[in-house]
Amino acid sequence: MRRAAVIGLLACLVLAPAAEAGNGRNGIAVRPYSQQYSHSSAGAGARIDVHRRRDGRPARASRPIAHVAVDVSSTAVHVKVVGGATDRPLPGPPFPSLPASSPILKQTQPAGPGSFWYSDGAGHICMYAPSSVLPCFTITGTATTPVAPLSPAAIAAHVADRLSLSPGEIKTSPTSAGLTGTASWFWLDPAPTTEQLSISLAGEDVLVTATPQISWRFGDGASLDGGPGVPYQQGQVPAGAVTHLYQTRCLPGDQGHDPYVLPSCGSDGYSVAAVVVWTISYRAAGPIAAAGALPTRTTTSSVAYPVSEARAFLVGGTSG
Repeated sequence: MRRAAVIGLLACLVLAPAAEAGNGRNGIAVRPYSQQYSHSSAGAGARIDVHRRRDGRPARASRPIAHVAVDVSSTAVHVKVVGGATDRPLPGPPFPSLPASSPILKQTQPAGPGSFWYSDGAGHICMYAPSSVLPCFTITGTATTPVAPLSPAAIAAHVADRLSLSPGEIKTSPTSAGLTGTASWFWLDPAPTTEQLSISLAGEDVLVTATPQISWRFGDGASLDGGPGVPYQQGQVPAGAVTHLYQTRCLPGDQGHDPYVLPSCGSDGYSVAAVVVWTISYRAAGPIAAAGALPTRTTTSSVAYPVSEARAFLVGGTSG
């Protein structure tokens, strides 16, 4: 709806002078239209008919003498008149003015979460919000809160905040409880994978990449640096499987009652955790070519995992 409103406004700004020129004996009829082409572009145009009136003769409508096309993107507005004697570009509508004292300039997130201000390098202050087409402004007066020039690192930091970075959910086999002396399997579902997110602002393309590294902690003091694991399957243990062999039981109620359980045994079993450390980097191309690293982020998935044991007992018998 915001894009449609912008297109309608631009069409009115471009076409209004032509319509006003029709006052008098001759007339100009303007039939505007607008259309969205994709999630990031849209256009507007109009068919312009000139009606010429002469004394004693009926009015006649000429062929369309011009077609006004307006292309709106996240970085610019292009206006062009075609279909006349020659094609000639027209300047786009001026950037709306915004007083330097406007309270919105002091907001770090002017359009909600994930939004921010940036400078387009041409003297305009622009507003960005995910999946939106927002305007740039000409600041009037003296700005008390200057907006920093376009910075790939700053843009990448905002983009990184939008990455999902999901660690997945821990799955186990055996499902309900492990057994001492027998390997238990662990894996993450869905498995964390490399995530990427890109953005284009003022001709600057910034790509952010997050790569996961996983560390397993099994609750009995053992740990393993490995991948996300693979679901249990019979036969030979495949590469990438995450397994662990428990030596000591840990069942609900053991802590405080069984002197042989480990101090790390919890009230519901061992606390198994998968700690995912995301290494985040960015690469920028355009007016500013840059690459670098952002602070790592950590996400964790955990589950309580009871471990039982099988005991052997000597049973007295009768001689035959």
